[in-house]
Amino acid sequence: MPFINEIHDKIREYVYGHLPSKDWYDKNFYPFIKDANLRERLIVEYKNSRVIYKIFEGLQAEGELLLAQIKTQVIMYVSIQEAVINYILFELLVDQDPVRELLYQERLTQIMIPKYQKEKLQKELVHDGKEILIYYKEKKPIDKTKIRYDQKVNSCYHLKLIDSQLREDLIKLYEYRNTVHIEAELRKNLDYNLEMGLLAYRRVEGLSIQLTESLNLYLIH
Repeated sequence: MPFINEIHDKIREYVYGHLPSKDWYDKNFYPFIKDANLRERLIVEYKNSRVIYKIFEGLQAEGELLLAQIKTQVIMYVSIQEAVINYILFELLVDQDPVRELLYQERLTQIMIPKYQKEKLQKELVHDGKEILIYYKEKKPIDKTKIRYDQKVNSCYHLKLIDSQLREDLIKLYEYRNTVHIEAELRKNLDYNLEMGLLAYRRVEGLSIQLTESLNLYLIH
């Protein structure tokens, strides 16, 4: 059942009273993103993340509830970071060499040898009781969804879009996010703490600042 009106109004006043103004988003929140739908969605995700955090903060969450607070923050903020990284690489800078290296990667292609020729080479193509297969390397396009996140972050670093500390933090936060599966969390014995959520929050703004500055340099040059 819903809160009574007085409690409802107090909660809304508390959580929404700490959100940035529209001007702040226009000037500071990934202003280089020209895809209006994407940018609006990122703003919504950011606002929702802040609202959820303020609710947990108001409850002074601890124990199991604190775990929910931190995991929610990490998941939502890292989703923003990942979407921005994808936009930068595959929309704005797709022609840059580090991005091309992501999109076209060396793959092994097996050479199929006719049976009669294979029989002639049987002795040479067997080692330690195992058959040796023949492959050659060639660069092939790769599905963007198959590219690892750490590779994409490293490409941003090599393009001088982000510094080494931000690169390290983005990769670490993504690893945190991937432990949302309970089995993975228990296996890694990960200790969720407030610093995780705080780092995820700070790196959303930090990524915006660094990308805005570095992209301005790209335009100048």
